[in-house]
Amino acid sequence: MYFIDVDAVCKLAHWDILSHLPDLLGCTWSEIATVSSLRYRAQRASENPDGKLFRSSVAALTVVECMAKMSAMPVPDASVLKDLNGIAQVDPGEVVLIAVTLGDPAGMFITGDKRALRAVAQHPLATRLAGKIALVEQVLALCLSQKGREWLLTCIREHRAIDKAIAMIVGSGCDASLEDLSAGLSSYIGEISNLCEPSMIANDITVNRTPTA
Repeated sequence: MYFIDVDAVCKLAHWDILSHLPDLLGCTWSEIATVSSLRYRAQRASENPDGKLFRSSVAALTVVECMAKMSAMPVPDASVLKDLNGIAQVDPGEVVLIAVTLGDPAGMFITGDKRALRAVAQHPLATRLAGKIALVEQVLALCLSQKGREWLLTCIREHRAIDKAIAMIVGSGCDASLEDLSAGLSSYIGEISNLCEPSMIANDITVNRTPTA
């Protein structure tokens, strides 16, 4: 099961990648879940984008449509929630997503929040997250390998500025070479992979993945 945070859902929606996520991961929509409160924010933004989480009504509608096909979130373990609640830089939604990920032996948490991951890496529960986290950059790397450079750049171009790191990787003209895209994504993935040992970051984020540990 994939549990995806609000930041990742919204970025992928703006980049026109969210609707392709099951194909990229090799799963079905029923194997993906996110926090239910996002649906209401997306519904409101489909008529009036807030300029923060949603800069486009099209992206908001994409989130509404995709969430209608996702599974409901399972109930997290209360003791794990309690342990995670005190970690700075981790918001309540991420706490719930990490908790349900820990409660699912095959669960994986998809996120783009590197500040939260740096904080979690210092927590004792980090060892239980070994190989259970996937980064937005890893999803983009799947796009690059499965769909190609032109497809990825076309998807990202209009809303590349919503993520500073990705904006740097694709270049000011959104025309980075295949080599630069691959190197840039690998650099960010490698940085987070090295935060703790064993690494929280999965080697392979598809359903046929090989656990990190």
